Amino acid sequence: LISLAAVLGWTISALVFESAGKRIGSVPVNIIRLMMAALIISLINILRGTTPWPQGIGMTDTLWLLASGFVGFFLGDLLLFRSYLIIGSRMAMLMMSLSPPISAILDRIVFGTRLAPGDGAGMALTMAGVALAVSGKGRIKSADKKAVSSRNARLIGLLLAFGGAAGQSGGMILGKLGMSGHDPLGSTFIRTFGGMAGFIPLILATGAFGRVVKGVKDKPAMLRLGIGALAGPVFGVSAILLAMRYSPAGVVSAITAIVPITIIIPSIIFLKDRVTLREVFGAVVAVTGVVVLIIT
Repeated sequence: LISLAAVLGWTISALVFESAGKRIGSVPVNIIRLMMAALIISLINILRGTTPWPQGIGMTDTLWLLASGFVGFFLGDLLLFRSYLIIGSRMAMLMMSLSPPISAILDRIVFGTRLAPGDGAGMALTMAGVALAVSGKGRIKSADKKAVSSRNARLIGLLLAFGGAAGQSGGMILGKLGMSGHDPLGSTFIRTFGGMAGFIPLILATGAFGRVVKGVKDKPAMLRLGIGALAGPVFGVSAILLAMRYSPAGVVSAITAIVPITIIIPSIIFLKDRVTLREVFGAVVAVTGVVVLIIT
């Protein structure tokens, strides 16, 4: 149930981040959302009477959480967004459905976690539904049509998307290593700095600082980023970390993988997207998988 709450947060954040990205660009969106998330978490913890930084956290756990943010928030998203330009978001999301089995394998290697037969069936159904829904012919196309014509470029795009899935899974496992009973909000606060530690040098090296400043001055974009930062990096990630206290990482990852499905109806309402029968059927299969995961 906590994982499903995370799905809601990521669905909202995906919609508003897409809208903001169209106005100011993806790299400014990434760094600004992380800075906003850190600020929001600070304010929430102050209102709770605690400090933004988790009290009593040791250096080892801090380093694990920083590494988690670097791998998940920076590397994973960086590779994923690049893959969009080569193979398009449809194929990229299809590759991202590999995140649950990657998480399960890493969870097994690092923590020795064993999945029940029902968990495996639920994960398989969820991933099959996601893959079916995002693999149909839709309006989502590559931003770089010339790149797709090259077999090598297509392979690179698929590998980049796979790297995005691996980054998401690796970030979750590293976060689980560092959380160790600490406050989920505080843990997410530390992770945002891990992500910023990657994006800030990248922005300075590529000369994108001016675009970030311009983005900060864009009031509609900043409003959407504020909503997205609260719903995704703050609420969504904290819920994921909390969920991993009670469920294997592979199960949590499988549930959160249905975001491309849950976003269909909001996309129809707010973005006027067209939905195919394949996507609807995929949603049904994915939700069935989630039910299996919850009841087993």
